[in-house]
Amino acid sequence: MASTISVYDVSAQPRMLLIEDTRPKLLQERYFPTREPEDLFDAKKVVLDFDEGDYESGAFVKCGYKDGNTTTYFANAVDTPRVGISDSIDTCNKDRVMFESLCRNDLSPSHADALDALLRIKAARLVNRASRSIERLCVTALQNNAIQFTMDTSPTDSTQVTIDVEYFDSTGGATNPQVLLPGKSWDDSGTATKNWDGTGTASGSATPYQDVCNMITKLVTHGGRAEDLLMSEKAWNYLRADMFANQNFKDQIHYTAIANGNIEGLFSEEIEGAKCVGQAQFNGHVLNLITYNAGYKDSLGWHQFLPDNFVCVLAPNCGRTLCGACALPNPVAMLNGGAADIKQVVGKYLVSKYYDFANEIVAVRCASNPLPSPRSMWRWVTLGTNT
Repeated sequence: MASTISVYDVSAQPRMLLIEDTRPKLLQERYFPTREPEDLFDAKKVVLDFDEGDYESGAFVKCGYKDGNTTTYFANAVDTPRVGISDSIDTCNKDRVMFESLCRNDLSPSHADALDALLRIKAARLVNRASRSIERLCVTALQNNAIQFTMDTSPTDSTQVTIDVEYFDSTGGATNPQVLLPGKSWDDSGTATKNWDGTGTASGSATPYQDVCNMITKLVTHGGRAEDLLMSEKAWNYLRADMFANQNFKDQIHYTAIANGNIEGLFSEEIEGAKCVGQAQFNGHVLNLITYNAGYKDSLGWHQFLPDNFVCVLAPNCGRTLCGACALPNPVAMLNGGAADIKQVVGKYLVSKYYDFANEIVAVRCASNPLPSPRSMWRWVTLGTNT
């Protein structure tokens, strides 16, 4: 199936291209979507705006008003991680072959049209790379209930910049409450057992099915929604073995759980590596069983987005991806000697053409300032790891 690249010229930025992600990712489409215009900001910083969730009942009093407890509210302007990548035209090798092929295409009647088509192809590839970086941030948010990491100031300045955004109240050194260790009860009491893969120093055997039940209980008793069980393929294998090893569990899992596919069209067919392998009942809650084995490549090799021990109970639209604006040059203003040579541009993926006339280089650059965040507290519970 051919992918369609939508390119829109922006009048204020004649050499700017806004390009849609041609290969949607599971976490960004189902759990952390970016909606316009509320999730796009016209500044580098984005505004976090959510509360802990208020599920208290009103007081019964014959007259007057009884004070309720104050709801913790999170509202702050925070810095976002920045994804910045570029790709230049290689006039000697494969880019020249592709350019000549585009020149022979009826849709590119001139060399200028062929060059523009080549730049758009490269731009789409950069957007896909940026999308993979955002997918990694979504996993970090689900694992840690926070976005915490460091990045270089620039390609030529290795000074470390720290991004630290927590989505829970860490006052007094409190840790992430939205995690449950294997074998512990939903209120974190009791003795932990082994991890699902049998590792860890805790005593006892792994209890995958009961762990999921405890995760659901912990989530729903804090007002969260439990609809999906998102996990790695290895975690699904451990859970399936545990469920089928016990006769009592066999009646609680649908037959579709032993087949692969995307039942009921839960997500786009174009998403790579995502499978809904069925549905199962956990203490009265029926969850979609979703595995995800897509990944990315770096200098160390291939990595899956979800670690082998990843298990999370959540629901669609539990979060959103906020995007700050990017400061990009305005070529027309610079060539004409204008003062507004830097302009804040709003969007999730911002791709610009770059011309280095002195060195005869044509390149495309992609920038994005994303921040995956929950819509409120207690939108998911993730399985921890016993050390």
